[in-house]
Amino acid sequence: MPLSWFEIFIVLAASACFSYYACWPLFILIFLFLLAGGIWGGKHSLRSYSVLAVLLVAVLFFNWMQKPVPLNLKAQDGVVLTGRVETIPEFDGNRSSFVLKSKESQRAMKKIQVFCNFAAPVQKGEEISLRGDLKLPRPPGNPGEFDYPHYLSYSGIYYLMSVKEENAITVISAPGRAESFLAAIRNSGERIIENRLPPHEAAILMGMLLGKTDTMDPEQYRDFQKSGIVHIFSVSGLHVGFLLLLMAWLTSLCRMSPGMKLVVISIFLLLYASVIGWPVSVIRAVIMAILGLLAYYSGRENALLNGLGLAGTIIIVSDPFALFKISFQLSFVATWGLLYLFPLMKKRLQYTNRLWDLLLIPLSAQLAVLPLTAYHFNLFSPVSLLSNVLTSYLSGACVILGLLALMLATIWPWLAGIFLFPAGFFIELIMGLNSAVLKLPLAFWWVATPHFILIIVYYLGLLLLALSWSKDYRKKEFKYLGLSLMLLFILLISLPASMYQRGVMELVLIDVGQGDSILLKSPGGKFVLVDGGGSHYSDPGSKKLLPYLHHRGIRKIDVIINTHPDIDHIQGLEKASKELRVAHIALPYCLKDAKEYEELKGIAARKNIPLIFLKSGQRLNLEKGCELAVLYPEEERYQGNNFNNKSLVLHGQYGAFSFLLTGDVEKEGMQELLQQGKLGTSTVLKVPHHGSKGSLLPEFYRELNPRWAIISAGANNSFGHPHASVLKELQEQGIEVLRTDEDGAIVFQSNGRWVKIKTAL
Repeated sequence: MPLSWFEIFIVLAASACFSYYACWPLFILIFLFLLAGGIWGGKHSLRSYSVLAVLLVAVLFFNWMQKPVPLNLKAQDGVVLTGRVETIPEFDGNRSSFVLKSKESQRAMKKIQVFCNFAAPVQKGEEISLRGDLKLPRPPGNPGEFDYPHYLSYSGIYYLMSVKEENAITVISAPGRAESFLAAIRNSGERIIENRLPPHEAAILMGMLLGKTDTMDPEQYRDFQKSGIVHIFSVSGLHVGFLLLLMAWLTSLCRMSPGMKLVVISIFLLLYASVIGWPVSVIRAVIMAILGLLAYYSGRENALLNGLGLAGTIIIVSDPFALFKISFQLSFVATWGLLYLFPLMKKRLQYTNRLWDLLLIPLSAQLAVLPLTAYHFNLFSPVSLLSNVLTSYLSGACVILGLLALMLATIWPWLAGIFLFPAGFFIELIMGLNSAVLKLPLAFWWVATPHFILIIVYYLGLLLLALSWSKDYRKKEFKYLGLSLMLLFILLISLPASMYQRGVMELVLIDVGQGDSILLKSPGGKFVLVDGGGSHYSDPGSKKLLPYLHHRGIRKIDVIINTHPDIDHIQGLEKASKELRVAHIALPYCLKDAKEYEELKGIAARKNIPLIFLKSGQRLNLEKGCELAVLYPEEERYQGNNFNNKSLVLHGQYGAFSFLLTGDVEKEGMQELLQQGKLGTSTVLKVPHHGSKGSLLPEFYRELNPRWAIISAGANNSFGHPHASVLKELQEQGIEVLRTDEDGAIVFQSNGRWVKIKTAL
């Protein structure tokens, strides 16, 4: 029996992983196993040799395709490039982005990710010339943070270009007729949606219809993630399926012949995919849809699982890196669940009431993608089954109505608008239902990033459970072992973060760019978050702080402490207070009336979080033998707007390990601390005010005599932090310096006697 396309895809995917991750010991082990199966496998010998042949050819192919990442790349200013706009430009209200396929011969310069501080006056397919600064994407500074350089490298992109002025872009030639036609359809659709619907409804419908999420409210998007229905904004098989159903109905109304139906439906599928830019999940869905149509209208057997394998094979042979993209993984695995698990469950239960399908269809998809959502998003959403049952058909109605509006927008805009009003009503229903299910007890929780071995354990359990439903392998042992392995996975990822590293104190200087954020973990597992970073121009709370906390599976913070209410210290705490359970929030007593605390106080009031106001002389006893002492400032109220020298200064101690956290105090505050005579020595010092020149006070560092000095600063920041004079002074005093702009997150672990250090970069 020859290999099926699905089996070929599995072998190709394994080969791509062997090549990309250089897992040669595992490859050799599998090679020897298959060779032994070929020699001694009896009637299975031919299949073993077939798999072995595909494996060897695929490994050679992927090794040849996966060229090494260019080395020694450097930032360049004032670079002029000419090329063609390869992707649909996106604009989030502040800046626009697109990919430029340049005419440069150097491999690293062939594709450039462009960012403009304005709405770029370009469209896909145009040939343009532009001038800007080239820089390298920074690797993630924290575990759990999005790996942007890797993500870009999958598309052959190694440089970012920043364009600051609109006159730095010149359009050389217009796009071709086909590109102009597709852009006209998309633009007319966007215009009519924006004109006929309120902004929040328009943003959601464009996300559903076009995969355009840049105008969506980030918090609304995260709520859809938590409830497990964010897939409705990733144009994929769901959307292609609804378009197929719509076109099948319309062609039947027109009484077309089977051959004409095949042609018309295929044209509309290809047209829709072209309008939205051919994301990888749509490539898979369109290939499967057309294969299914060919089988259906030609009267042949429609082997959907085989079609999935053929679609996957075509995709990863043409783009080996597609396998490592989140959208491909989620789309492919969810489809596998629908095509493999759902029929098995249906046969096993042997029900006649079709209402069971409403439950089992989303259940089969959710079982399939559960480890991937835990790995990529650190989420486990038991409520996702309910939310998908409630919203799947509503979202389908929105997509169908939106597709009708998209088709009619360029011809009869008034008619297109009529279809948008019910779509808006359904969107309001989806939002209301989503908010309601998230309020249910244990609707979702954040989980630690699972190890890949644990993911394998889950899928092994799922396959054993599926085999127990099959008539060929119906064994109770398979069912119980499979369920046990799946439950083990859920149990381990759901363990509280406080269960790990018991007996060890942790101090983590989180990389939040140009700001401060320190996570403390007591030996008994209590978490204290001191400051959270922030910025007027970006959102390090959502992009850096929360991903790190979610990566560790931290669901509860025992105390949140803000040293002072500058944005680069407080903004991330506001995000963390909204997302996580917080037992207490502590603020400086002398700044308790600062207007900058209104947002944080409002969150505390809504969530019934007690407020604590700290002043010099107080102590926070985290647990026996582990405490935080407040050294500064006094309780006298401060009415000014320069909060740096009123920052809380905290001293922590556990056994022989100690640390001093200094916020943004400068010379004035540092001198007051010296005059108090309470400093003593510290193992670790968080250098004040990001190592600015104002923190240069040699006698302060001599008094503390730390072994390590840690500095939180943004890479290439415009403030010049840390200042060269401060670094020189620390070096002359023999203090080892660690910096987030160079080392990423800095982790100190101690049991009260020894100290271990880890850095992210």
